[in-house]
Amino acid sequence: MKELNFVIGVMDSGFGGLSVLEELSNQIPMADFIYYGDLLNSPYGTKPAALVRKYVKDIVNFFLKKGVNAVLLACNTATSVSVQYLREQHKIPIFGMEPAIKPAIQAHPNSQIAVLATSLTLREEKFENLGKTLNALDRIVPYNCDGLATLIDREDFSGARKFLEPIFEDITKRGIQDIVLGCTHYVLIKPIFKNWNPKIRLYDGNFGTARHMKNILDIPQIDRETKIEIYLNGGTEEDFEIAYRYLNSANKEETEYVR
Repeated sequence: MKELNFVIGVMDSGFGGLSVLEELSNQIPMADFIYYGDLLNSPYGTKPAALVRKYVKDIVNFFLKKGVNAVLLACNTATSVSVQYLREQHKIPIFGMEPAIKPAIQAHPNSQIAVLATSLTLREEKFENLGKTLNALDRIVPYNCDGLATLIDREDFSGARKFLEPIFEDITKRGIQDIVLGCTHYVLIKPIFKNWNPKIRLYDGNFGTARHMKNILDIPQIDRETKIEIYLNGGTEEDFEIAYRYLNSANKEETEYVR
């Protein structure tokens, strides 16, 4: 990548973080981005926390060698087990994701909220503390979605629909109307949720995270073309094409694909 300006490293276990990267590039177009998808070690959600922390630490070190100015852990699971540790280790700003429970709770204070996430995210203290802080533990209905991210990385949408069917059935029985997508991967299949129930209310942290980063980083506004560099650990040529489709770049020629 040439002529880098302010560079933000964005990582995920696979392609989910691309949903956040799209939002970031919209809100912070004056920055350049390096995306790292750790396909070789995915999924993160079923692995021990210490192992996930090691993966994320290695990726952040990769970003530092590339000269990034800030890092986003665009993965709820990576954030839950790593973000505090990494902030203590590094001077550059390190941002993370968390399930968008707060806006869902605030918008509908008397309703139950379904939270779809990995088992590692759901069992981490960070998740429980969020519910306690909002005084909403009794209103949060968690759903373990281990395996769904892998289906999304493969673009197996029929498999994803089949995976979600029993969850949709239970959500319907409970009369829940609000669903928090607690993994950035799930944002990539919003149409599946809307096709199941067009009236369902979906919440994710992408817009809020990008807005928060924009405010904190306060990068000078300049008229320039955003550059995006993509690394896929263990990725094939087909994986790079999937990444491009998910990113939904307006012009493929403007996006660099690097192994």
